[in-house]
Amino acid sequence: MSQIIASNLLANGLRTEFADTYAVIRNRQADSRLGAVMDLGIGATNRQHEFAYLNAAPHMTYWERGMPIPTDAMDGVQFTVPVHEWARRVPWLKWDRKDDQTQTLFDMARMAGESAALLPQRFFFDLLAGTTNTLPAAQLAPDGASFFSTTDGGGGARFGVTNGNLLTGTGVATVATILADYYSALAQWKQMEDGKGQPMLSDEVIDGGVVIIAPAAMQEVLETAFLQKRQGIVLGTDAGTTPSNIVQDASRNVEIWTTSRLTAAGDWYLFLKNPPKKATFLLNREGVQEFTSLEGDNNGDHTRTTAEEYVQWETRQGAGIALPYGAMKVNN
Repeated sequence: MSQIIASNLLANGLRTEFADTYAVIRNRQADSRLGAVMDLGIGATNRQHEFAYLNAAPHMTYWERGMPIPTDAMDGVQFTVPVHEWARRVPWLKWDRKDDQTQTLFDMARMAGESAALLPQRFFFDLLAGTTNTLPAAQLAPDGASFFSTTDGGGGARFGVTNGNLLTGTGVATVATILADYYSALAQWKQMEDGKGQPMLSDEVIDGGVVIIAPAAMQEVLETAFLQKRQGIVLGTDAGTTPSNIVQDASRNVEIWTTSRLTAAGDWYLFLKNPPKKATFLLNREGVQEFTSLEGDNNGDHTRTTAEEYVQWETRQGAGIALPYGAMKVNN
């Protein structure tokens, strides 16, 4: 039988000044930056959903006089994203709840339900890194390849450009290599094609700013590269130390998000701030529901016969990858 109350919480005369040690840590709230890289507004009505889209329409071309008008067929893509069940139950013995000298059991247990707010973020980082820390299986993008790939599912150059949306980095993360990879990523975006021989994205979209997501260990070098004005030893005499930040001077908008959820040293990601479609999305089938079984409070046979009470939460959600032309990985 499960119980979570240790005997050291049941002794008479306990002091409670530190009973809220974990209650005051607000680490179960969704990061507001997630909405910049994940579409959180797509609802769900079933246990899985089929999505589809038509590929880019043909572009106008020369029509030679006296010849049949040029034609080009349309084709489409279909992909499936499942919705999964998520839950957590926290049990205890009814006597332990009554004897808990801190009187914090129920409030602390309910923090397990608050953790539902982190699910979309956990989904996103699983999709980003291709892991299954939360999601039960890794997912492919609609073109049949992984989130970041040099080729599409058919083996062709993804988005018509060598290396697709997977950029081979220049190595050790220094300010110089970070800036070189940043501009290489912008150049790679500008070389992407829509499948009909024309640019995939407009210059306004690509130049409109990026969100950089990287491991926590890269925070200093990223802030130095994109946010800080570098001070020169002798102003104006050494071009390498002149107080300047080339990205800021070019009025480029870069937002940095470093996180402990990424562990691959040196690998980092760029997301366009204003893509036509965000690269990932959430499917919300059912919101969080809370159920309790307490003594004398609509409890079932389990509580009456075992004295085990519990509180539990359930939700149904899924997450998927859209066509990821607005995301780029720098692979080191």
